[in-house]
Amino acid sequence: MRQSCKIFIFVAVISLVAPLTAWTADSLQLNAVTFPERKTIKLEFRGTTRAPRAEVTGKVEFREGQAQIEIEFQNMKPAVLFGGDVTCYVVWAVSRDGTYSNLGELWMPKNSGNVDFSSGRKSFALLITAEPYARVNRPSELIMMFNTAAESKKAPTDAFEFTGLGVAPEHELQSITHIALDSERPLDLMQAEKVYELAQRHEADTYTEDMMRDAFIALGQARNLASKDKHRTDYSRRSIALSSDAIQITLRRKEAEELERQIAERQAEMDALEGRAQEAEERSASAAHALDAAQLAIAEATRLQSETEASVQQTQIELGRIAGEKKALELEQAAILASLEGMREESRRLLKEREALSGRLEGALSQVAETRDSARGLIVNLPDILFDLNKAALKPETQIVIAKLSGILLIMPDLNVRIEGHTDATGADDYNLKLSEQRAQSVSDFLKAQNIDSGRLQAVGYGKTRPVADNETAEGRKKNRRVEIIIARGEITEEDLSEPE
Repeated sequence: MRQSCKIFIFVAVISLVAPLTAWTADSLQLNAVTFPERKTIKLEFRGTTRAPRAEVTGKVEFREGQAQIEIEFQNMKPAVLFGGDVTCYVVWAVSRDGTYSNLGELWMPKNSGNVDFSSGRKSFALLITAEPYARVNRPSELIMMFNTAAESKKAPTDAFEFTGLGVAPEHELQSITHIALDSERPLDLMQAEKVYELAQRHEADTYTEDMMRDAFIALGQARNLASKDKHRTDYSRRSIALSSDAIQITLRRKEAEELERQIAERQAEMDALEGRAQEAEERSASAAHALDAAQLAIAEATRLQSETEASVQQTQIELGRIAGEKKALELEQAAILASLEGMREESRRLLKEREALSGRLEGALSQVAETRDSARGLIVNLPDILFDLNKAALKPETQIVIAKLSGILLIMPDLNVRIEGHTDATGADDYNLKLSEQRAQSVSDFLKAQNIDSGRLQAVGYGKTRPVADNETAEGRKKNRRVEIIIARGEITEEDLSEPE
């Protein structure tokens, strides 16, 4: 259900010099910074001619394998000023090799403030784009800002060309540099309504019915509480998150359906060609029998010699005709077999594409947490720092990681999950075993809450019995305190510790 709202804009009369950019339609020059351990590095941001006239700065500190990022902004105008499908700003971490990850929305309930992000990358550039919803998979051409080179000598900077930009979302204005928002409707409610409308246009009601129902309910609650800023914002943000997830899941399921359709279409064509090849083979055999019969007739005519010369000549003509027919059939059969082989090769290519689609699981998981491949399946490691000391409750950052993991599992329903909890050797055996079981069960319960079927989940604790490092050192004990999530098809068996890895 869509409600209309009015946005009033004005254009400044005075012409101002636009900020310099390094952006073209094909590429963007970015600055990848390598962040030192436990040092806070300050970054300045440069805007494009499309961006609002805002002041944006950043602080990055890399510690314990994670880059903690704080982005502060002043006089930032909302993305909805672009009109069309644009609703928000998204922050990206881009590496020199062209890979990128969505760090999240630059949420701005006010035109000034700060937002925290995190990334597992150590060297990257920061990029801000305008997008239709927060959880898009690729940065659009609607570029707002990007960081300049770091001033600190402890953080070396490398400039590189980035060519991974996607198509810009539909928008009515090319720039909001001189545009202002004047509307009585709250910004968060306008965003929630626009993202819900986008989800409906993507047919998310068909593919994620329950999620869209929850998004609609949250949107209705936000509308009812329009005068109560705090509670209204909570409901608006919940509706935005649900609608964004629904769009992402819908797009992936449509992609999978299209691939299945293409495979079925190629299989039908291959079956038809196999039928034609079989028919040609049968016709070739029939022609061979006819040729044998004709040759017998010639032998009989020669032996008898009582047939007239005209009869012999007629027989030879018939033999030539049959031989020509056989030759033509053999050529047709060869052509059909060649076409059949081509179709088989095409089918193999499509199957490889399907396998590649599944293989993107590992790439998606590596953006969520530390991931490694094993004989049992992909293993996602949740370190001890994601739990409070001697507690099994999930920290907020842990919930974010597992929520991202659940989004991946929702679009790949043939994957099963085994969650294994481990501790170090300190403390009593019974206590360690119970703590490891509770942590594994906490992860399992959270996945169930994210609509992951409980039949796909196993949770087990091993206490201190399966260390991966020396418990005599603090570093080794830290590595042993962990929760490992194993993802694979079929039944995931217990690891056999009697065999070397």
